[in-house]
Amino acid sequence: MSKSTDEISKFMEKSVENNNIYVPKYLHKFVKYKLKRWVDSAFQARIMREDDHFVLSIPKTDEQNNQKQKTIIVLDKDTGVEQYSTRWSHGLAQFLELKYRRKLPVESLKAVFISKKTFFQRYKSLLYGLTGTLGSENSQSFLSDLYHVKFADLPTSKKKFYNQLSSKVAFEYSEWLDLIAKESIKIGKKRPVLIVCENVATDNVWNELIRNGVAPHTIEKYRSDGDNIEERFRKTPATTDPEVNKQGGLHVILNYPPENVRVEEQVFGRTARNGAVGTGQFILQVDKFVYEHMYELDQYPTDQRKLKVEELADMILEREKINRNDKEAARLSELKQTSIFRLEVEEELSEKFNEFEQKTLFQPLLDEKSKTKLLQTYATMQNEESKKLIEENSKI
Repeated sequence: MSKSTDEISKFMEKSVENNNIYVPKYLHKFVKYKLKRWVDSAFQARIMREDDHFVLSIPKTDEQNNQKQKTIIVLDKDTGVEQYSTRWSHGLAQFLELKYRRKLPVESLKAVFISKKTFFQRYKSLLYGLTGTLGSENSQSFLSDLYHVKFADLPTSKKKFYNQLSSKVAFEYSEWLDLIAKESIKIGKKRPVLIVCENVATDNVWNELIRNGVAPHTIEKYRSDGDNIEERFRKTPATTDPEVNKQGGLHVILNYPPENVRVEEQVFGRTARNGAVGTGQFILQVDKFVYEHMYELDQYPTDQRKLKVEELADMILEREKINRNDKEAARLSELKQTSIFRLEVEEELSEKFNEFEQKTLFQPLLDEKSKTKLLQTYATMQNEESKKLIEENSKI
């Protein structure tokens, strides 16, 4: 991919220089600087999927103005929240608009800004906060280094009655869907089940439930924050009905491995609220080749292999979590070394720009000493001019 990016960037650069692609002269340096990032964004836009990285929807502001034009809205995959005020940079937003034949917006360029990092660092030792999910040790260490804060666990006001059920894993996609459906139906006979998916493209899970005999009117689908999932979900009998509580409370199925501990805790935190009981469970599709080789599953007949996979499910889940935590540690390390460093450089440049602006626009061009000298010189010149006029008038 990097080789293709370099080749395309060089071709585009020559086309601009030879005027095969017209770009005003004063923008040539800027285009040369940004070209490779734009080409990278074009490739990235090609593989990005609707209902995964973003949604095509009508922004809330447009709904109020009765405009029905769907636009690309960035989606927070961890929470399902549509981020209306967020746009991708380096031309990625524009290439996605082209891909889906939407109105092409102008690329925004930041000149002077303050990052969240610098904003919070201004509070120094006065920074306090509360959260239900602190995240992994790596995340806490990262935040501690960045903001010089300490962490403490506070107990909940009511005892938590949460039970994690044994995990289930599948190697094939069809088996994975089948496991989700059967487990949901088995538990759903007595109590409600919440299935949390990686993205909003949940139709296959929906169809599998119906194929296994679940009545469509008993299933409710939450696709985005526009569905008011938090408000609606917390008021349902799933969390308030004493009879449901007697049967074991709400059961949450998480069918993908989250990118970090924080998201995992948020998902399973949807059950066993305010002293109620609840259960949670992982049902994952994992890499067949990795675990078949690791646990030598090829030596077992088909039926015995399925039983062996069931026995190994919790061990496989732990390995998935270890891999996830390692990836998170690597991501945070890279973030600290590259992105944070870049932010600091940009902010230093921004600060110097502000200082320059204040000196040139908002402060006098001359200090007091220079100003006094200039006024004295001007007064002397005026006196000399006056003397000359008097002499000329006396001669007349």
